[in-house]
Amino acid sequence: MRYLLGRIRALARGRPSPKVAIIGAGFGGLGAAVALRRAGIDDLLIIEADDGVGGTWRRNTYPGAACDIQSHLYSFSFAPNKSWSRTYARQPEILAYLESVVDEFDLGRHLMLGTAVRSARWCADTPQWELRLDRGTSSETVNVDVVVCAIGLFGAQRLPDIPGLEDFGGTLMHTAQWDHGVDLTGARVAVIGTGASGVQVIPELAQTAARLTVFQRTPPWMVPKDDRPYTATELAQFRRNPLAVRHTRWKIWKFQHDNTATMADDPVVAARSQFATAFLQRSVADEELRRALTPDYPFRCKRVLLGDDFYRALQRENVTLVTDPIARITTTSVVTANGDAVAVDAVVLATGFETSQYLSGIEVIGAQGRRLHEHWGVDPSAYLGVAVAGFPNFFMLYGPNTNQGGNSIVYILEAGARLVASAVSRIARRGGYLTVRPEAERRFNERLSADLDRSIWTQCDSYFRSPSGRVVTQWPYTELDYARRTWRIRSRDWVHHTGNLRDDVMLSATKLSID
Repeated sequence: MRYLLGRIRALARGRPSPKVAIIGAGFGGLGAAVALRRAGIDDLLIIEADDGVGGTWRRNTYPGAACDIQSHLYSFSFAPNKSWSRTYARQPEILAYLESVVDEFDLGRHLMLGTAVRSARWCADTPQWELRLDRGTSSETVNVDVVVCAIGLFGAQRLPDIPGLEDFGGTLMHTAQWDHGVDLTGARVAVIGTGASGVQVIPELAQTAARLTVFQRTPPWMVPKDDRPYTATELAQFRRNPLAVRHTRWKIWKFQHDNTATMADDPVVAARSQFATAFLQRSVADEELRRALTPDYPFRCKRVLLGDDFYRALQRENVTLVTDPIARITTTSVVTANGDAVAVDAVVLATGFETSQYLSGIEVIGAQGRRLHEHWGVDPSAYLGVAVAGFPNFFMLYGPNTNQGGNSIVYILEAGARLVASAVSRIARRGGYLTVRPEAERRFNERLSADLDRSIWTQCDSYFRSPSGRVVTQWPYTELDYARRTWRIRSRDWVHHTGNLRDDVMLSATKLSID
């Protein structure tokens, strides 16, 4: 019904729908497409570099890959899944869910798969964006009115700077590029890294490897996961009663909301720290191992992980935790700083992603030839993580400072998609193009930076921070605050150029202030 109303409004305005390119077909891109369709914007092109939808959930297929927010909340509010098999869904099930969203909302006809966007250039005389596309054996350009970039945080892999890594003679792979043709059963395996992917893959490898050596730089804070299959009774209730799914989703959201804290002096941080410490104490009996797994930085300063299986795996006889730094890698071993050489057949890099490198691999050139990556330098920033002054009709999802401190990122992506739909609807009604006011962007980021300086994330080094030390990934407020601020565009924060004299004057003032 909402989609039909949007189409009726689109027909009534007598203006062709703007052509919108959405880059990325993961949660963000698909959520944006549905939000735009519901607003009556139907001329969409969803461009995806992979051969199918899913984004990170198509690329990351390592053993144990799963969501770390319970399934019913790690899904769209407009597309509840009544058939989640367990409390924390695994990668294949999440990918299947996203594929079902494509079918349910008829998004397949908008897809352009196997296509990478290499550059986006704003052409003021058109005015449109010119996208240069790479389709493997061929390239082409396409012109669109609006660009929505939804490629997310987890694109460029982070590779450790370890001498000799490229000379290793055995199997070497990053968790984001898992080689399922390699059988590690009975092998001597080294895992470098104990972040989110490491914590998930280590318990799986521990069950099959002859010897598993885990190289840990800093231990993560852990809380229980309580992962389990749903019972037949629960599944039947979800299928029969839609309210049961919504109630379950609300309970998960409420728990996450109540236990999320971002400020260093928030008493919730201290309470959750005590909870995590007690969890470690009752989960790990060996005092020396427990000491090695005890973080020396404040709770929530880095990403908090779910650790039941991880703690159990480290206590298996065939698993060894090494905290001595890695000095180098030879063709057959990993050598630590104290000179110990651990012979291995395979090295798994669970070292994450270059999360501060937003829009990695895409050159974005806005008004007056301004290049977005040069404009950002090492410290990406944006108005609400969605828009940057001087880049008209260009929007982002999961942009700078939109990573959630504890609740579901899907909630944030839906909120951002709603704002994008509001902006594009305005363009559809009135024509022209929108750009955020520089003073609005500056005012937003000044307040954001001041509050980030008081956050728990400044108390240690992490992937949340850029090389300069600024926290560039995190949202320091609640997910409700983000939803409220993105409910619809605030006209006072934007310039809408439609070609009339008044707007021309306003746009000129905008150009002067960003030069």
